[in-house]
Amino acid sequence: MKKIDTPKFIIFDCFETIVNNDLSAWKNLFGSFIDENKWEIETEKLWELWKSKEINFREIRTNLKDLNSNPPFMSYEKAWSDCFKKVFEELKFNTNPDEFARRCVINMGKNKPYEDTSEYLNKLSRHSKIGIISNADNDFLNPVLKNIDFKFDYVLSSETAKFYKPDRRIFSIFLKENNLQGEDCWYVGDKEYDDVLGSSSVGMKPFLINRSVYNEIMEKNEYVSISNLIQLDKLIKNKI
Repeated sequence: MKKIDTPKFIIFDCFETIVNNDLSAWKNLFGSFIDENKWEIETEKLWELWKSKEINFREIRTNLKDLNSNPPFMSYEKAWSDCFKKVFEELKFNTNPDEFARRCVINMGKNKPYEDTSEYLNKLSRHSKIGIISNADNDFLNPVLKNIDFKFDYVLSSETAKFYKPDRRIFSIFLKENNLQGEDCWYVGDKEYDDVLGSSSVGMKPFLINRSVYNEIMEKNEYVSISNLIQLDKLIKNKI
């Protein structure tokens, strides 16, 4: 692999990049909702109904063809409440959706960092500043970052920016606030649409992390594919 210049800043996505997003914890929470309210529905069915509406929110919140036509910004907590409201209306459950959305936020904030996260963020920080740009509400982003044994140089959530990746404006806020150009930065995330497309739109070098693949590293036209932060550390030391 050809030598890559050391960046001034490495920015990370959060969930499924440096912090787990535990699907089993989500389904356990939905199972608790059912048990507590004595609803006659299977956990998987309730999860699928809600998740289909949550996916729709993700799909319509950013219009890359015309960013000015984006719908008004909505936090995850508000969007999740709206999803519960629609599900409860379909199922004829008479209950307050806000309570369930709040518990999802709390649950999300309990996710743990991956094993390599703290150690390798500290190692990478010897070469570059380290930051976070995450599609997240502050109420669940801040708790998970506190569980990482590392002090970030910069943190920006979608809730603070009022934009969701891949909207280039969330990345532009970071560049402006740090007086940087896109080519000064690497961006590491787990989604081609949000992370690769978004970061590359402002000139950052994108890295796509896929933790389900064992120890694979591959240079592609649009990005560099990696499996863990250990590889990123080797890349910055030009040992790959």
